[in-house]
Amino acid sequence: MRTLTKVLLPAAAVVSVAGHVWAARAVWSQRTQLVQARRAALVDPLTGLANRTGLAEALADLVWEPYDLVIVDLDGFKQVNDTYGHDAGDAVLVEVATRLSDAIDEVDGSVVARLGGDELVLVCPSPAPIAHILGAEVVRALAAPVTLPGGQELAVRASVGAVSAMVGDDPSRVLRAADLALYRAKAAGGDQVAEYDRIADLPEIEKRPVVRLREMTEMARTLGGAA
Repeated sequence: MRTLTKVLLPAAAVVSVAGHVWAARAVWSQRTQLVQARRAALVDPLTGLANRTGLAEALADLVWEPYDLVIVDLDGFKQVNDTYGHDAGDAVLVEVATRLSDAIDEVDGSVVARLGGDELVLVCPSPAPIAHILGAEVVRALAAPVTLPGGQELAVRASVGAVSAMVGDDPSRVLRAADLALYRAKAAGGDQVAEYDRIADLPEIEKRPVVRLREMTEMARTLGGAA
């Protein structure tokens, strides 16, 4: 009888351990799925950059330290899609995302985000205001042509709006300031950096949607050319 007891007790213990292991694995699997789902909610699926939600979280984390922010808008990107197709346009966006990420990869706490379309944002924590330098680095990173899937080389240019944010600045107003600077860069012909003047206060946030100035600028150019 004692021999049977020796056999049964280890068996019961094995069952118990197996049950705990299974439960632990189930919990770990659920946590992994939650982490993956949360990450997917913060990431742009095409480029792997942060999306709007990811950018908002990053800016919220930086609200109590100074940082520089630039908005990047590719010049003439619609023509890329119209001429070479959307696959080529996607390839350009992926390459641009890689170059911009590499440009600030060594800066702790930096983030690159895609707001949608061909509009991207770079954020770098910085104790000294270097927004214009950051914008110039974007232009430099895009200087080399992009090779399309078909083998064609395409020159990529961008208009850049830059702003240096201070401790406690409202992230929405920082983005608005960079956007206004971007409009100036677009209106001046593109392929350049414009910096928001921080001597003035940051702009108020629009309470309702407005027609984007960059679209108005392109329309004015088209009408002017037609005349």
